[in-house]
Amino acid sequence: MTSFLRHCCIALLALTPLLQAQHLPEWDAASETVVVFNPDFPGSPELAAYYAARRHIPKDHLIGLRCSKEDSMSRGEFEAQLRGPLLQLFESRHWWSADSPLQNKARAGGGSPSTMAPLNKVRVLVLMRGVPFQIRRAAQKPKQSQEDEASVDSELTALGLTSPPIQGGLRNPYFDQPSRFPHAQNTSGLLIVGRLDGPDDAMVRRMVDDAIVAEDTGLLGRAVIDLAQKSGVYQDGEDWLRSSAESFRKAGIPVFLDRSAELLPPAWPLPDTILYFGWYTDHISGALASPTFRFKPGAIACHLHSFSASSIRSPDKAWAGPLLSHGAAVTFGNVHEPYLALTLHFDIFNRRLLEGFTIGEAAWNATPALSWMNIVLGDPLYRPFGKGIGTKLGEGSDRDYALYQGMLLRLAGEPDGHIKAALTDFAEKRQRPRLLELTALLAALQSKLPQALDLLEHAESTTKDAAELLRLRLYRADLLRRSENAGSARSLLREVLKDARFNDQPARAAADSLLKDMGG
Repeated sequence: MTSFLRHCCIALLALTPLLQAQHLPEWDAASETVVVFNPDFPGSPELAAYYAARRHIPKDHLIGLRCSKEDSMSRGEFEAQLRGPLLQLFESRHWWSADSPLQNKARAGGGSPSTMAPLNKVRVLVLMRGVPFQIRRAAQKPKQSQEDEASVDSELTALGLTSPPIQGGLRNPYFDQPSRFPHAQNTSGLLIVGRLDGPDDAMVRRMVDDAIVAEDTGLLGRAVIDLAQKSGVYQDGEDWLRSSAESFRKAGIPVFLDRSAELLPPAWPLPDTILYFGWYTDHISGALASPTFRFKPGAIACHLHSFSASSIRSPDKAWAGPLLSHGAAVTFGNVHEPYLALTLHFDIFNRRLLEGFTIGEAAWNATPALSWMNIVLGDPLYRPFGKGIGTKLGEGSDRDYALYQGMLLRLAGEPDGHIKAALTDFAEKRQRPRLLELTALLAALQSKLPQALDLLEHAESTTKDAAELLRLRLYRADLLRRSENAGSARSLLREVLKDARFNDQPARAAADSLLKDMGG
């Protein structure tokens, strides 16, 4: 066993690419991207120019369209100010041709094939801050799934339809196809649409920069999955979250899985969060709303709710804007009621993302309907795992995540006990308490709670850092509660609150909150 571990450690330090992005064909998406801005909205032209320069998008692919400066617009305004002018520009600049109509396009609620089809010159559309994101309802008391309100962005994914559906949505032919967008079937006339928008201009620039840096340095950290313990007609949402957690585990990304029905409590420590998926409240609250919480740069975060993107330019309303305000580079949401089945399917999205798709490709590949309520907030060209999983060794605190990922991927197929023993042995020899913590998260994800508790205690014995100690004890108290050992959990929390080392730690409030929830 010693030689086996030594071999693993040497291999880890080399850390050659472990999971290539499935040998996906390359695609120069930037050269096929058009950026739309609103000249009448302060800052919109400058943001468009900034993004185009950072992504090397051709200057003649920047389009200024004067439109409403409000969040929403009427259907008539959408047709006159956005859709109509874009169709004319696409044809006049020979980005699309009138020669090849769309074939076999599955439709719901109307719409007919277009005489416009792309000539492989434009496949991506980026809307900048200042372009409206909602189309208002006109119909009075429409039937369910026949509503005429929509997301501007989702309507523009179907730009190639000459008569797009106004009532209801359009079945997405790209949904769950295993191919990258340029090679997918039956997608002629469709666009990948993303939006660079948020509470302020500085935030949009930060979203662009963080995505580009993460592509270069690697996106290393942990995933957070927040279940809501729903069932019945909501079971699909729970299944998507659990499936996402399993995809992350297989990719060597540590997962903190919250199994309680409530959101994670305020001040709950979630360091180095690069992926967050949860549901189901209408406005941001709990741990992610804590003033001290920040996502890791380049993070992708989504909280599923019917109106999660009803407001995207407010830092504290709904979910989309607040998630960006707390540092996420990408989020998704719904501008009006989408119905669960037609929202972003987390499991498909995360599978495609880990396979090396761009954010835009993965998001629309995971969305069953177009001309509907969905929105992608962030750089659609962002490809966090485009170079493959496990290709970066990491610097500083990232090193533990890279080591963990490398060990899990290289030992895939080995008995579970061997993997955890290898991780534990390496962490002990190198005095890396965080690596022990990540191994504990793995055991907890697998519902091996006694093993997870032992690993957390072991990690505590190897660190003197107050923030780290407090986090480990909070995690241990939570596992004790799950283990139906509430008495031990309460005792541990009381000790935490009495420990002067934690008086100035923000996460101390989480200990107090958890203890109160358990009856004091």
